[in-house]
Amino acid sequence: MLTGTGLSQYRHKSEWWAILLFAGYWIMFAAELSLIRFIKGEDGRWVATTEEQPALWLSLVILAVTVLTIVISVRYVISWWRERKVRRWLWGDHELDGRDVLHIVAWMHVYQAATLILYGIFMEGTYFARGTVGGVFESALYQLFLLFLIPLWFRGRWGEIGIKKPVKLWRMILTLLVLLLLISQAMDVLVTEPVADWFGLSLSSEREQQIAQEIAQAKETNILAAWASVLVIGILVPIAEELLFRGVVQTYLVKRIGAFAGILLSSLWFALLHMDVALLAPLFVIGIGLGFVRHRYQSIWGAVILHAINNMTGVLYYFQ
Repeated sequence: MLTGTGLSQYRHKSEWWAILLFAGYWIMFAAELSLIRFIKGEDGRWVATTEEQPALWLSLVILAVTVLTIVISVRYVISWWRERKVRRWLWGDHELDGRDVLHIVAWMHVYQAATLILYGIFMEGTYFARGTVGGVFESALYQLFLLFLIPLWFRGRWGEIGIKKPVKLWRMILTLLVLLLLISQAMDVLVTEPVADWFGLSLSSEREQQIAQEIAQAKETNILAAWASVLVIGILVPIAEELLFRGVVQTYLVKRIGAFAGILLSSLWFALLHMDVALLAPLFVIGIGLGFVRHRYQSIWGAVILHAINNMTGVLYYFQ
């Protein structure tokens, strides 16, 4: 059994590897953002598109970061596993802090690098055909990974990330109704269209088009694939994203820099992660609403419900 000094040594090692993985995550995030290009549409507005083939220098950067990530991930997992064997669970003796965020992002980057290697080298395209039940779940593997990782990491302290009963339940329900009304009736007029007009942006969204195509294909395949789309996009994805952004990230940032800045920064990350320039502004505003509900009522469930209804509305719209 390890002594206290030994445990401290292993913890130090895993944190250093996690820091490197954390940095790798943001490098890859910046690389993905750099693939966005703007071209003028027929109406004179800028259409945001994603470049399929990155420049040579960017490809080399992505390759180098991926290879380094695989090497670092091996060292990280070994150090992490040794720490875990010492106690019942890894960080179970402290409140949520920066180490939790550091390790969650590190594991996210490990997963991203592994899938990049898998799909980029060993597989040609996806394993399941688009529009099938397997294809629906495969398209959301990242969120499903978060849905597994975060509750497992915070086992025994779910309340810290908002997995608990909301305070002032009926007030929360009333707040959700108001926010749903604003999102459905006023978001386009007050946010989406004015911002698009200001920057001359087209509201054509590649991400929304891909989602619409996947749902349409699932609907045409069979009823099980259609219901899988409802389950994954309408329920599982909102839970996973709220666990990450409002449960882990916002909780930590609010502790460190206060509610106002914490909600804004977590909402900005939430909006940017969708890689959707056309809908960046409304995603950011929706993120602020979700963050407010989570902070005001001390639970992620209100944010999950609001997020799920918003996604479900989109799924049902595309079904039509």
